[in-house]
Amino acid sequence: MSSQEKHQYWSSLIEQQKQSGISITQFCAEQNISYQTFYTWAKKLRTQPEPQRLQPIIVTDTSVVSENVVTLTLANGLRAQLPIHLSASQIQHWVAALQ
Repeated sequence: MSSQEKHQYWSSLIEQQKQSGISITQFCAEQNISYQTFYTWAKKLRTQPEPQRLQPIIVTDTSVVSENVVTLTLANGLRAQLPIHLSASQIQHWVAALQ
């Protein structure tokens, strides 16, 4: 089983336990799963960073817009005019909020 398949398998099992409404101990016993292994995977999956989603961004430069702003147009059609002096992290925050 590949690493990705293991992640999917354990993610599915952990979600099944949550949906079952029974305790982890009982779920593991019914599924013949090691209680310790279940917790190890639960912790591993909980601490994994969220996968990054790439979103194409179009930066437009028009004479109508003030030269102190940049216009971002996201793939979902939303547009934002942001001050040109924003840092990269501030722009990332805005892009995330617009998605």
